[in-house]
Amino acid sequence: MAVADSVTPAAPISEAGDIEKLPESGHKDVGWDAYQTALLMDASERDAIALRVKHKLDAILMPLMCFIYFLSYLDKQALNYGNAYGLQTDLHMKGQDYSWVAAITNARYLVCAYPSTLLLQKLPIGKFVAGNLMLWGAILMLTTKANNFAGLMALRFVLGGAEACIGPAWLLLTSMFWTREEQPYRMSWWLGCNGLSSMVGAGISWGLGHTHGSLAPWQLVFLVIGVISFALGFVVFFIIPSSPLDAVFLTPEERIVAVWRVSRNQTGVKNPNLLWYQAVEAARDPKIYLFAVHAVSMGMLSSGTGNFFSVIIKGFGFDSLHTLLYQMPIGAIQFTATVLGGLFATMVPGTVLIVIIVGMLPSLAGMIGIASISSEHKWALLVCTWLQGVFGVSNILSWSVVMANVAGHTKRTTANGVWFVFYASGNIIGPFLFLTNEAPRYFTAIKTLCCMFGVCIFCAASLYVLLSWENRKRAAMGFLAEARDEDNFEDKTDMENKAFCYKL
Repeated sequence: MAVADSVTPAAPISEAGDIEKLPESGHKDVGWDAYQTALLMDASERDAIALRVKHKLDAILMPLMCFIYFLSYLDKQALNYGNAYGLQTDLHMKGQDYSWVAAITNARYLVCAYPSTLLLQKLPIGKFVAGNLMLWGAILMLTTKANNFAGLMALRFVLGGAEACIGPAWLLLTSMFWTREEQPYRMSWWLGCNGLSSMVGAGISWGLGHTHGSLAPWQLVFLVIGVISFALGFVVFFIIPSSPLDAVFLTPEERIVAVWRVSRNQTGVKNPNLLWYQAVEAARDPKIYLFAVHAVSMGMLSSGTGNFFSVIIKGFGFDSLHTLLYQMPIGAIQFTATVLGGLFATMVPGTVLIVIIVGMLPSLAGMIGIASISSEHKWALLVCTWLQGVFGVSNILSWSVVMANVAGHTKRTTANGVWFVFYASGNIIGPFLFLTNEAPRYFTAIKTLCCMFGVCIFCAASLYVLLSWENRKRAAMGFLAEARDEDNFEDKTDMENKAFCYKL
């Protein structure tokens, strides 16, 4: 290996067990020593290893992240599928009981969202996720024993706490392992699994609806998904890393290069120390407030439709089995739109926020159609419902905007916490828009959700203007030309580091 004269040699890092600690050099970020060691490597050899690392990440870590996120969304949708098979009747639910059951998971999620982001900064990510994965699998299996509204409410409340860590954990891992240019497309895959989950879950539930045994079809839905989730927790415990430095599927040399690969993200790798001045800075940052408004609106859209697809479609005049079968195109549309939108945003720089806005428009048109088309045109109404899958790309890319545009580990943790708290709040509000006495068209809910599309579009456009203005100001003052990779391990916030370039 060729050694650069201008770089002070750093001790090689050869064992995963030696690296989840603060570097002896005094730098706060755990990736600093690995970055310094990577600088000592021959450039051509380092580039070849970097390409190998990227392929390994895409072939090993990304599919596992996708499958876990697939299951987390499937867990949430199990209630929607069970509702098509008489869950409300079997548990003697009435009035707004179902809305409370749909909302209670998100109430617990709301309580646990920010604490989970703090724990993920302090604890091993893989181990923490594995424990929660096994917990929610056990809860789903226990749901088959629920025999009344109160029992189901208690189980769904605990479930929300177990699932609160997945989104924040995946945001952290994506920012640690992939470059900012690579992140939107990778996020579109694991977040896009919401669509695959809707499609596959509807198919599984449709198949289970043909069974005859001691368990009702809705109980089988919870049991099957719970068993898979619980079993996967054991795999996650050994494979999902906390940072590039303890990834078991990478060699010691590859771990070092994995850190070097993301050094230009301007966000570092991980600092387990909490710096409260960064949380205060987040409270003074206008873009955090735009994130919050955007998140609560997006949460209302997500839960308002996701938990009520079954009752909406059934209200058009379809039976239970066809209600589930006709939800499959929603998932297919969501997955396709998400992957294509993520690919476009990756290939054409500066278009993430534009894709978010464009992705809202077909779903907004569909929502207007549901409100205005007469009940006799049930197939047209069904197509309008399918269009709700398109805005999934906007939901997903919104997460990437938060992750890519906040630097400083505590500030980013705070921003992620704000996003998930307000997203959970929207998820709580959404189900209560569907008033029982307005079934099956729910005009109050549909009109409110149309307004939420407008709010999301306004927030995305405002962020585009704000971040563009800040980039132009920093470029005019010459700060962007002064960016240095090593500065990115100093755990500076995006406001402290004037060379930070916001991603549009």
